[in-house]
Amino acid sequence: MKNTWKILGGCGCLSLLAGAALLAAYFFTGGGDGPSLAAANLVHYKNTSVGRVGNLAENYVDFSFDYPPSWELRTTDPDNINFVTVERTAGGKLWENFNVGYFRPAPSAAENQAFYRQTLGEIEGQFAQQFKDFRKITEGPIKVGSYDGHEALYAGAIETNGNRFDVFTRAIFLPTPDGTKGVSFMMMGTSFNPELEKPEDLGNEGELPILLESFKF
Repeated sequence: MKNTWKILGGCGCLSLLAGAALLAAYFFTGGGDGPSLAAANLVHYKNTSVGRVGNLAENYVDFSFDYPPSWELRTTDPDNINFVTVERTAGGKLWENFNVGYFRPAPSAAENQAFYRQTLGEIEGQFAQQFKDFRKITEGPIKVGSYDGHEALYAGAIETNGNRFDVFTRAIFLPTPDGTKGVSFMMMGTSFNPELEKPEDLGNEGELPILLESFKF
């Protein structure tokens, strides 16, 4: 299936992964091992500039994080938007998903806020067409480790084959400490994961906290 979810907002300044068609595919395709909660043998991912071309080469950012070995890692993006994607599935159904792309910070905090509003507005417009009952839960500043960022949390639903499932989405903009570059996180979770009972659980429950707490520039 062609990935029609990817949107590049803010005139090429932001990369985020989103869309209902791909989620439906993850929900109902077979295969995949059940998730493991064991964190004793985490896998370390470190971004690399080797092989990067185009936008990902121009906007390359050094970063790293740890993730459980049961998660699937993808470092090749045919659309050249995300540096890396890791996801947790069970029975071929998406439980949690973490995508790291890039964005270009503006020269001032006020301009960054304007950029966040504009870009999130564009994302919200697309999501509202793809998810039922799509709504923003919260938006504002966030800390990822010692790094200051900006986030928005959303909730919606998808209906496939007569079944309805909740979808939670969290977008985070995280400038590098010197403010010259930045990464964008898109995290998704579904009600297939019993650890995610409400939107606020995304990134706070389940296994996504392992990735966020270990993230470093």
